[in-house]
Amino acid sequence: MLEPRPPARLWLVTAIMAAVIVYGSLYPFDFRVPARGIGPLATFLASWDQRPGRGDFVANILLYLPFGFCFLLGFRRGPFIPVALLLAALAGALLSLSIELIQYYDAGRVTAASDFYSNTIGTLVGGLAALAIGASFRLPFIGEIPARPIPTLLLLSWLAYRLYPYVPTIDLHKYWNALKPIVLTPSLDAYDLFRQTAVWLTLYALIEAIVRNRRSAFLALLFAAAVLCARVLIIDTVLRVAELAGAGLAFVIWLGLLTLPARLRAGLAALALCAYVVALRLEPFQFQPVGRGFGWAPFLSLMRGSLVVDSLAFLEKFFLYGSMLYLLGTALARGLPATILVAVMLFATSWAQTYLPGRSAELTDTLIALTIAVIFALLPTERDTPATASRTRLTARERRLRDWQRDQARALGVKLDG
Repeated sequence: MLEPRPPARLWLVTAIMAAVIVYGSLYPFDFRVPARGIGPLATFLASWDQRPGRGDFVANILLYLPFGFCFLLGFRRGPFIPVALLLAALAGALLSLSIELIQYYDAGRVTAASDFYSNTIGTLVGGLAALAIGASFRLPFIGEIPARPIPTLLLLSWLAYRLYPYVPTIDLHKYWNALKPIVLTPSLDAYDLFRQTAVWLTLYALIEAIVRNRRSAFLALLFAAAVLCARVLIIDTVLRVAELAGAGLAFVIWLGLLTLPARLRAGLAALALCAYVVALRLEPFQFQPVGRGFGWAPFLSLMRGSLVVDSLAFLEKFFLYGSMLYLLGTALARGLPATILVAVMLFATSWAQTYLPGRSAELTDTLIALTIAVIFALLPTERDTPATASRTRLTARERRLRDWQRDQARALGVKLDG
């Protein structure tokens, strides 16, 4: 049954997501009245048939997807799901329309109906994703993916980042261009190998967290093969030796880690990922004697580039920081210490970036990690899913039946095994 009143904390997260959208869409808040303008509504209506670029269209969908996801997060499956989706779409549409009209007065911003369309679609996609998290269905060879929402979301965020622009081609010449770096000019750098190995090791750990059985090694290998083949098929992408070698080396390491306890292997994978993130944030390791000022205004670096670049950067950060939070939380069996460790690490490396040339030293990454931790805390756990609840009820019935049988057997003087 659909719960019409989600917990207040879920609405708080939704409001935070809306505030982030408003902040990012209207920054730097340089408002003025355009000279000889036709007005915000007329400008909006005049652009109804303008076709957006593929990158901007996808980026605008991704921008509103978290809002739709959080809006639906507090609801459950039931007969009123269409109403919930309609409310989510209406909320996203109203938010997007308001921002588009206000952007008419914001210098450097453009009012476009195409953004309104893509934002509304993004809200719907996010709502559907939230509903899928609470769904109960099984996939062949995999099982109940929605029962493990956190590793599933992390895996999907990496795929969305890594497989952009998502458009396959049947051009054989493109396939050859994608394989040229491997066939004609193979080269393997130690740092690239470490980076790819750490990322693939994290991916294998997430797959194992979703599947949780002995098929995880086979599915990890299948996943790696599918992603690498997709990289060859998708336009504007190339394969490098480090990707192949990193995926293979990580798989060999993962086979060894599968012999260890679950918390220990999660901790080792988390340590490898943390080492990579620290190295990534401290490149090129050329520290200057005098540091720059620290940026306390959040999300500035994510708003100075193109919308496509910013969206892909956010997806990558969501995967990296979210995976650290999840794997460290699994290893420590507690989420709060993992959140503190990740937040301190990101803040410390951000502060160190004040001594690195060309790096944006600011509070953004720490806030992103804290926001991800809050979202993870609000997501339903495996025991909250309908399928798990059903198994729990069945176990309770079996326990009652067993107790009744024992009582009857005791009354008859018969001893039962077990």
